[in-house]
Amino acid sequence: MTVVAVEAVVLDMDGLLIDTEPVWRVASAAVFAGLGIVLSEQDLLDSTGQPIEELIPVWRRRSPEGVHGAPAVGARLSDDEVADLIVDQVIAHVKAEGEPMPGVTAAVARFRRYGLRLAIASSSPRRLIDAVCDRLGLDGIAVRCSAMDEARGKPAPDVYLTAARKLGVAAAACLALEDSPNGVASAKAAGMRCVAVPDPLLAGHPRYGEADLILRSLTDLDDAVLRHLGVQGR
Repeated sequence: MTVVAVEAVVLDMDGLLIDTEPVWRVASAAVFAGLGIVLSEQDLLDSTGQPIEELIPVWRRRSPEGVHGAPAVGARLSDDEVADLIVDQVIAHVKAEGEPMPGVTAAVARFRRYGLRLAIASSSPRRLIDAVCDRLGLDGIAVRCSAMDEARGKPAPDVYLTAARKLGVAAAACLALEDSPNGVASAKAAGMRCVAVPDPLLAGHPRYGEADLILRSLTDLDDAVLRHLGVQGR
């Protein structure tokens, strides 16, 4: 069977380009605590890679009812307002302390040397994607896709299919890089090859086995790895 050459790389963001997954967990737990809802560490880990807009209504159902039928704690806030509170905290962290994950700068430079088109396909809202690109000097990545603009978030393939369409490349000619099990499932469902760089807290998750290759870090991504995955030329 002929293997389609890789023409483009589609990058996840949180946990792959920048270490914001712990920040998301802390911010989500803090905001929901203010609504009277306690999120466990497992709740937060299981949600890694999913859009916050999909999680908020699920988590809000746990809100305790007020005394004598009074509105539950935080009922005056809409789901969008709750999401904004969480995202604002993550953006503040990115602007103040955000640093690229190990190997990111070299990997992006390597992709560009190979002439590969680049896109971001993230579960985060566009304003956070823009903040990360500004902080990490990734302004050259113009195709930035948010799963919050899709009918379904990861693990559905929608955001990856949109990225391929905007790049003008068939999904089968795209290589996805992901750190979360939900993200790996999303990329593979889109028909892309996928490299997983597992979140250490989720390393045992069986969905990582769906990836075409698992790396400990992007520092392990070299020319031999790219050739193995179907990247040609230089």
